[in-house]
Amino acid sequence: MTSLLHVCTPSTHPDRDKRGAVAAGEALALRLASEAAARPGLAGLRVVAAPCLSNCPARCRVSLAAPDRWSWLVGGLDPDASMDDLLLFAENWLAAPDGFVARDGRPKSIRPLLLGRVPPPNLPAFRDPAATT
Repeated sequence: MTSLLHVCTPSTHPDRDKRGAVAAGEALALRLASEAAARPGLAGLRVVAAPCLSNCPARCRVSLAAPDRWSWLVGGLDPDASMDDLLLFAENWLAAPDGFVARDGRPKSIRPLLLGRVPPPNLPAFRDPAATT
C-alpha cells in the first residue's frame, strides 16, 4: 500500500516579500521529502509534488492519502517554519489502522490548519440516509 504526502507545488509564499523564482510549494516539497526520509516512522510515506490542491488562499497545502484510509488536507503552512508537527501528524496517521487520527494525536499547531478530512470509500459506518431502519 502506498501512502502519499501530496505537496501543492504551485503554492506561493504567504509573505509577498519572500516570493521568489521558485514557488514556496516546490521548495516545501523538496524539504519535506528530505525530512521525511530521515524519520524512521515515515518509512512508508512517499512525498510527491502535486500540480494543485485547490484552496489557494490557504497557501502552502499538503494532503495525506492512501487506499482504504482517511485522507487529510492541511493548509496555511509556513514554509519557513519547522515541519516537525506536520511530520508527527503524518506519523500518527500512518500508525492509525484506518488513518483516522483522533484529536489528541493531532499536534496543537496543526489543528487549526486542518482544512478537511475525507473518509475512505468503503467505511463500514456509511449508510443510505433514505433507507428505513
